[in-house]
Amino acid sequence: MTMGVHVGAIRSVVQQLDPSSQALEEQQQLVETLARLAESKAEFFELQIRTSMRTAGGSENDTIPVEAVLDSVTETHAYSGKSSANIGDSVTRALKSFCGGSKDEIINGVGTLITDGLSTFLGDASASDTTMQRYYVMAEGFSIVRIDLCAWQFNVDAKGIQGAVEKVGAFVAVKSAVDLSKVRFNTFLNIYARQLESMQLESQALETALEEAKRVFHSFGTEDVTA
Repeated sequence: MTMGVHVGAIRSVVQQLDPSSQALEEQQQLVETLARLAESKAEFFELQIRTSMRTAGGSENDTIPVEAVLDSVTETHAYSGKSSANIGDSVTRALKSFCGGSKDEIINGVGTLITDGLSTFLGDASASDTTMQRYYVMAEGFSIVRIDLCAWQFNVDAKGIQGAVEKVGAFVAVKSAVDLSKVRFNTFLNIYARQLESMQLESQALETALEEAKRVFHSFGTEDVTA
């Protein structure tokens, strides 16, 4: 799997440090350590998703199988705010960058699910090191795609740099084409319908999204979608 865009912004925190501080060198080293930690997490996520792609649909991995990786994004970030929505916003922007064929309400809905999921994980103040792994499905043009996401955030307790960075995070998102020849429509519909309901879409938008998915399956002739 060839990974796509990689964005890293943790090392830029060094520019915000006080150059007159006696602990400047120590603070710079800490920022470098945090950057490398985030990059290591991202590399692990890439490997984890690659493995999931290879085994999907098998006896030990009953997730939706795919036929090809279409696009991906890898990012590492430093945050000075306390809102867990920061990384969710970053993921939503990434989704929009490579899911242009999907409707905005679906992309925004998936982004909201991601943000809400992170908020739940981060709700425990004692959870200083948090990881989330999810996958989503959506219709895009005349295809069904799967979005795999691994995200991580770490609370920074070091007082010397807390003014510049309070959290560091990393995420990898991968878009793949679903192998429709190996997926029964009822299986897909069950997963997709529950995902759409979780987005709390208006009834018209929900119905439109389901009809679009039926149209894609019908166009491939993989199964009688009315069955």
